Amino acid sequence: MTDINDPYFREDPGEGIRRTPFYNFDLESKFDEWKPWRTNDGRVLPNSNSGFELITNPFDPGSLIKLTNTFDPGIAGKSFGGFGMRAKFSSPVELNDNTYVEFGLYYPKSAAGKYMRFEIWSTSSGGEGSQADAGYNGHKRTQIYIRRNEMNEVDNPNPAWIGFYQGETWYKKTLTAVTPVSSGTWEYLNIDIHSEIGIKLENDLLLIGNIRLTQAAPDAVPLPNIVNEKLFSEVTPIKEKYNPENGYFYVGTVGTGNIPVNSIRDYHYDIITDANNLKPEIHLHPPEWLRDEFPDFTFKSIRNRTMSGEEEAEWILPDEDHLKLKKSERFAGKEYKLHGHCLAWYNQSPSWMMQIIPETLKMEWNKEGLFYSGGNSASGPYLKLNTETARRVYFDHIVYLLRHLMSTDTRYDSSKERGIIPFYSFDVLNEEVHESWHMTDSVNWRIALKNTSWLMAMTGSSVSDIRQHYIYLLFKFAHIAVPNAQMAAKYKAGYDNPDIVPSYMRLNNHDNGGSIDAYIAETPPILTYNDFHASIFSKAQIMCNMVKELNMAWQTDPLYDGRHLIECVGIQGHDMVEPSAASRNLQVVSLFTGLIDEGLLNYICYSEFDIKQFDGAPGGQAFAPDILNQKQADAIGYQCALLFKIFEKFKKYFSHVIFWGEYGTGWHGSYVPFDHEKKASQIYYAIMDPDKFIKGHSYLDEFFKGEYDKVK
Repeated sequence: MTDINDPYFREDPGEGIRRTPFYNFDLESKFDEWKPWRTNDGRVLPNSNSGFELITNPFDPGSLIKLTNTFDPGIAGKSFGGFGMRAKFSSPVELNDNTYVEFGLYYPKSAAGKYMRFEIWSTSSGGEGSQADAGYNGHKRTQIYIRRNEMNEVDNPNPAWIGFYQGETWYKKTLTAVTPVSSGTWEYLNIDIHSEIGIKLENDLLLIGNIRLTQAAPDAVPLPNIVNEKLFSEVTPIKEKYNPENGYFYVGTVGTGNIPVNSIRDYHYDIITDANNLKPEIHLHPPEWLRDEFPDFTFKSIRNRTMSGEEEAEWILPDEDHLKLKKSERFAGKEYKLHGHCLAWYNQSPSWMMQIIPETLKMEWNKEGLFYSGGNSASGPYLKLNTETARRVYFDHIVYLLRHLMSTDTRYDSSKERGIIPFYSFDVLNEEVHESWHMTDSVNWRIALKNTSWLMAMTGSSVSDIRQHYIYLLFKFAHIAVPNAQMAAKYKAGYDNPDIVPSYMRLNNHDNGGSIDAYIAETPPILTYNDFHASIFSKAQIMCNMVKELNMAWQTDPLYDGRHLIECVGIQGHDMVEPSAASRNLQVVSLFTGLIDEGLLNYICYSEFDIKQFDGAPGGQAFAPDILNQKQADAIGYQCALLFKIFEKFKKYFSHVIFWGEYGTGWHGSYVPFDHEKKASQIYYAIMDPDKFIKGHSYLDEFFKGEYDKVK
């Protein structure tokens, strides 16, 4: 028997405690067993517009129950709404403390903030028409909360996307409720949906399906837990293997501030990114010139306060943390590479910016009357800007921030005493390909974009010249902000030609009589387009087509500087343990490396890498920093090893891989190379020797379905 704590060689520990279905509600043939019923607290909504019906599943095989929810607290006189439904078991079922009620929930993006919980409860006696049949206020019940932080992209970025339906993006999750209170006999299963307090619902939809009861064997033995034994300082540094000198790429992590000698970041990583404090929201208030141009307009601040006579700083500039990074002791010997995130994004932009909409709208308004803004828009009023003014807003934003960091000009609140804060790379634009629209047309990238309103305002009424598209302009502005010598020379030579240097670029003192020589960088930062779910091939194809067309157009631009407009594609890589994840990533990496081989891209990177363990994976669901059982640990390591086999295979094309968490936990319960005790985890060992890890856990080969052969 192998040592359970040998990370490279472990045998199958068996099934452990596994829940197995023992009662399934057959929706296709027995949907008529589901009846409307009052909610647990006895309410029956005073309208006929809430209810449920059977529909064909628009995403997966089979059928679903569509829940239609309508509730107006002003009319109903109640603080929250909802309705109940129930089905009778074919015969009474015996439940114990190891029983679970499970079902799949499909929900649209607009559902975030509208719902509070599902309530699951049982009946045990009495006639169907009486209140007693539910054991009112004494029945067995449990609640599954589904509040905003579980359902939206702001608090839970990258949820389990499933598709596009009824004009909206939909997501999927499995809800599980343990048998409440005590064991006993159930005759009916009741499911209630409760809205959030004070929220109005008008024909809002949810879908549920695969409703089942599962049970764990009472005599099952739990799987053994893994004990990580070696501290981060007792294992070989990751950077000792992964570095350009060895023909690889940089490997890094998130973090800010000083990097103490012999910390995890110092010991293992070469590239560092601040996950949060360079996002557009640091531009707290609109610039003075914009306020002067629209003196009667009510601008919102980042805190959703209306601008008053009390002046506050326009920017909240993140100097302190980045200066600490720069001054960390290792910097003097071998500099840390700094990655910036990000200049433009539909989320975490300042409220005043979110008020901007195009003067001429070329797309339809959504049902709330707002142009697309990721559900995170300002509440109005809205400012219609012509293209020149909109371009001036973002040109000013990008040039100011990049030159603040990468110059010593006092015009940008920099100084020679502070010095340049050097950035190796920068995300210019983040997550602008829509999460669903690529499925309807994976070729035409222009119709697959989110078209974020304050960015789209730069495009205007015509995009016949792709060089006037807002994405093109965002990257062009970044080239001008920190130019190479060729760009600076062309800018100066074309300064008096408005077709080369348009008037909005000359309005805010961003040059010295046409000269931007003071901002030349010998090595400007690598400019990246970054997005999530890029392992979905249709989305990756859209990204590839976009990069290809924009980079080809850039070669015809009078300011073309010999670089690619978009130099790197960032694949976020918030991956999960699943049988085909590696082959999907292999397909999209091959797509982007093909673009590099064509001479139309420089690099790819995995910009936000971590691994999630969901309920269908070996060993069951886990959320970091939870201690893992053996199967969970082995499955996470195996998945990571497969992905690093891909990275190794295409290593010459990679710029960097950044783990989205230094230790303990990554993004929303995901796992990273070091655990909460700063000890090397299964991910560390998997990335240091992927082949050894995979071969030493062959009992998982069946789950991963030949993935190793595909990536070798």
